[in-house]
Amino acid sequence: MKRYFTSLAILLAVYCSASNQSLIRFYQNAKVGYKDATGNVVVPAAYYAGSEYINGFAIVVDNNKRGFLGADGKVAIPLQYEDAGPFIGGVAKVMLNHKYGYINTQGKWVIEPKYDFAEDFADGFAVVSAGGKYGFIDATCKEVISRDFDMARKFSAGLAPAKKGGLWGYIDTRGNWVLPAKYDDAYFFNSDGQARITVNHELFMIDKKGTVLKKIEMHHEEEGRERGEHEREH
Repeated sequence: MKRYFTSLAILLAVYCSASNQSLIRFYQNAKVGYKDATGNVVVPAAYYAGSEYINGFAIVVDNNKRGFLGADGKVAIPLQYEDAGPFIGGVAKVMLNHKYGYINTQGKWVIEPKYDFAEDFADGFAVVSAGGKYGFIDATCKEVISRDFDMARKFSAGLAPAKKGGLWGYIDTRGNWVLPAKYDDAYFFNSDGQARITVNHELFMIDKKGTVLKKIEMHHEEEGRERGEHEREH
């Protein structure tokens, strides 16, 4: 009898573990569907595109509209958005009628669609833009860094690249300049605490104090990409 209950407990543990796993994306006839961990089809391949599951939801696309599938593979939030990002901290960016806002996991608006541009959350902050100016909201979806910048990129290691007066620098989570705007371009810090910056079409790696660590040889494709990004901004 003891052995029976032990075997039953093991089977239940395996079942619960499998049921808690995210569904797995698969492709068939150029469409996307989802299977469970045992390979059974839960969502037939009927979507034009679909993401992997992130924090319990997958973004799916059909007829140029995006929505979210829940963990059970059913539509949790209808396909009605022109753009959508993953849920991070229970909040996701979406675009409706050409404006960005943020929703919760019930599909309710946390921030009504009012931004021309919005990013996913990173390090507890998200870039937002309206009227050609960029700022940041925090995890509570409040604008905590005013939209005073010409452009901005995501936070990493407590700093974010920001552009003002045609040049880039780095700000802290209060919106104060840590490294003044003096670079032609600037990117986020990596896990080693280093960031790539551009000065006079030359690439360098700097640390969080702004000390130049090394020069990076720019290949033709990187030079073209850098020129293209500059032209798009203008």
